[in-house]
Amino acid sequence: MERPSRAAWAILLLGGIVLLAGGAAAVAVGLFNPGLISSQLPPEAEVDAAAVGGAAVALGVATVLLGIVHIGTAMALRLGIRIAKTAAVVVASTMAVLSLGFAVAAVVSIASGAAPPIYMVPAAVGLGAAAIGYAVATAVVIGAGGEPI
Repeated sequence: MERPSRAAWAILLLGGIVLLAGGAAAVAVGLFNPGLISSQLPPEAEVDAAAVGGAAVALGVATVLLGIVHIGTAMALRLGIRIAKTAAVVVASTMAVLSLGFAVAAVVSIASGAAPPIYMVPAAVGLGAAAIGYAVATAVVIGAGGEPI
């Protein structure tokens, strides 16, 4: 298998590292300080801190697992493993669509006043950059030539 450029595996590796760090942070906050998250909820939301902490742990674990998938796919691409191109296209294209959707949601939240811009502007910019990066990774892997994906 012809190996795609370094851009594809670097984007997947970077995405995996960011997801691992974010997932670990969510797990840590969910376990050690769930009140930090529950204090951000509106008063009419009748959810206790323990439930919010449990949800943060569950989402954090899922995010860590997604980070591991990213890193595994990046390493498989780097090593030239045969199925890696297919996995990379699936992961990168799915993440491009999800990142774009969440970036749009952040912009809508800013425009509607549903969330403070101090939180949503960095989220929109970061997610927009992620969408572009994942789209580039997808295009690079598909355009790498060699055998069919």
